[in-house]
Amino acid sequence: MKGIGKSRSSSPGMKRIHIKLIISFLFIILLIVTGIFIKSRLFDEHKNKKEILSVTTLEKIIHISELSTFQAVYNGIAQVMNEKKPDQVDYYVSYEAKVNAGIDFKNVTITMDEAIKRITVTLPEIEITDINVDIASLDYIFVNNKANKSTVSEQAYKACIADVTEESDTEAAIFELAEQNTKNIMRALISPFLEQLDTDYELVIN
Repeated sequence: MKGIGKSRSSSPGMKRIHIKLIISFLFIILLIVTGIFIKSRLFDEHKNKKEILSVTTLEKIIHISELSTFQAVYNGIAQVMNEKKPDQVDYYVSYEAKVNAGIDFKNVTITMDEAIKRITVTLPEIEITDINVDIASLDYIFVNNKANKSTVSEQAYKACIADVTEESDTEAAIFELAEQNTKNIMRALISPFLEQLDTDYELVIN
């Protein structure tokens, strides 16, 4: 098994997760292209402005199903306890992981108020949509050498999944940035459509 190094075993910050946050611009580009394609088809199929500007039409524009709008890259260290002596650490394992956050677009609601010329898009709560631990990145430091056996990789992988899940669920920045990206994507999809129709509707995203 690989070793992390003795100098890391004494570090008081061993359990700390180091986070590098990156914005997934690819998703935004993909959505804009998708929106343009859908708008073109809608204009070919409909000539009447009132027919085009409807909740159903707007729902078609944003119908993408589940979407990850933000990705966080983690470099973390999980500790694995002894099964028979839960208060004792068997080993530490460092890992690299990617966490995706986003929404299920099927749960987005759209309302139109013709009286005040307002379109309101209400987003569902941001969720962790996918967690991927790179098993090739696992690196061990054993406190109990008896734990260094053939099944250690499987056990360590599960521990890393649990560790990054717990960390990401409490990392407010992931949810805040994913929410902001989702709002930006919504505007990138809907605003050009409204401008092309030359409407005076206000777009509000909650």
